[in-house]
Amino acid sequence: MRRLIFGMAFVSVSCGALFSARAEVDKIIHVCDGQERMCLEFRPRVKAPDGWARDEAASLKYRASMFVPNGKKFGKAEAIIYAQGSYNKDRTELVQWVAASDRHWTTTSDENAKITALPSVNPKVIIHRYDNPSLKDQPIEVIAHYADLDKDGNSYVVRLAVSGLNETAVLAAVPLLDEMIIGAKIP
Repeated sequence: MRRLIFGMAFVSVSCGALFSARAEVDKIIHVCDGQERMCLEFRPRVKAPDGWARDEAASLKYRASMFVPNGKKFGKAEAIIYAQGSYNKDRTELVQWVAASDRHWTTTSDENAKITALPSVNPKVIIHRYDNPSLKDQPIEVIAHYADLDKDGNSYVVRLAVSGLNETAVLAAVPLLDEMIIGAKIP
């Protein structure tokens, strides 16, 4: 029965995805936690940049669209790109939402962590660089934040990020964020 429900939910969401002419967030329901419950994922509609592909297993595990360079696996790539939507129930302004997120990040990071604002190709997108040298897996991330909607008008904040094991790999992939932002048709 669960598989039937999952299949129907996935098909109905997927069919809706075929008719979008602008950026949008899809709500996807899938079985998780060892098939014990249903989980909701908010998946922004973004295309993988040229030379990159969506890693389906990592995307399902982390409930985000995880992109890796062609020929690489999620755990073996020096840099990854991910797109994740967060429901914005109170319709908090993007600047306030990012500021609150940054405050939380700062309180959970070590004293050498820092946030740097970066320029964006779209004035509706806020881009920050996050440096936390004490982290082994993600010492540097560059995250583009933007507001988006689903087909029902619900509000989301999308995080489109480049993350990686070292600064060189991350900075080499950052120009792809601009391409993805332009391709996303942000409202």
